[in-house]
This record gives sequence, C-alpha cells and structure tokens, in this order.
Amino acid sequence: MSDRPKGRMVYSSPPNPIADAAKKHQEQLQRQHQEELAARRQRTYDTMPNRVCYADSAFAGWEPGMPIPRCNRCHGKLHPEEHHNCPGFVPRYDTRGLSHEEKIGMRRAGWDDFDDDQYDETTPDETTQNLRMQHEAETGETYDQVVIEGMDEDEYLMRKFGYIPSFEDFEE
Repeated sequence: MSDRPKGRMVYSSPPNPIADAAKKHQEQLQRQHQEELAARRQRTYDTMPNRVCYADSAFAGWEPGMPIPRCNRCHGKLHPEEHHNCPGFVPRYDTRGLSHEEKIGMRRAGWDDFDDDQYDETTPDETTQNLRMQHEAETGETYDQVVIEGMDEDEYLMRKFGYIPSFEDFEE
C-alpha cells in the first residue's frame, strides 16, 4: 500500500464556440424576458387606481360618501379611480431662509387660529350670517337646501355622483 495521496483527474475539453454562443443567446433572451416582465408590472402599477393600490391603508374601511383620504407624504387627495404619483414630502410652508425665532412665531400664530365659517357663540356679532349659523347649529336646518323632483340635495348628489361631495373634493 502506498501512502501517497490520490490524485484527481481533470478532463478538459476544447472550447466549443457554438455552445458558448448558445449560452450567451439564452442569457440574453432571459434578460430580455425579465425586462419585459418588469415593464409590464410597472405599466400595471402606473395605471392601477388608488382604491386598489392603497386598499389596505388609506382605503381600508372607506366607502363612497366618506371624505376622500389624503396621502401621508404629500397630503394630496387620493381619488379612488385615479392613480396617485406621489412627489414625496411637500412642506406646507416654505420656511427656508427664516430664522428660528420667525419659525416659532409662525407656529404660535397658528395656535389662536380658528375656523371662521363655524358659529362661535362667544362672538358678539349679530349679523345675518351669524344668526343663520346659530339657527343651523341649533336646529340642523339650512336655508340653502335644494329640492329637486321631490328629493333633497343629499339624495340628489348621492344619485348623481354615488357619494355626497364635500368642499374638500373641489380643493386642489
């Protein structure tokens, strides 16, 4: 018996240019197929409506007639049948070039802001508009309801649009 290690026999074959060309062609076809699939997925995503894209987040539990959800990043409206291309974070106020004290002043100015179109019982204004708002707040009746063919305004809008639009629907 010999104590020498057993060797390994390696067979080498001459390069086959036809086989190498076939391998390169097959790799190119696979790469092209993957690119086509990626482009098809991207086209599908680019045309997918928001109610499908954001079904688990913004549109979870959403029904027609409810306020339209907004994007968490850019605060744009996510209309159900459109596709939202988010530009990313959009600051509400351009604070570039302002000092720290000016930014704090802007923030504090917003603390005392209130919604002017709501009835405020502490306001001593006795104008017609304020009295109308007080009447609406106390009774729920409005002066400007429209009756069309025996329907009130809410029923008409529900039949026409499938939901009741709010002022937020018309903001851009």
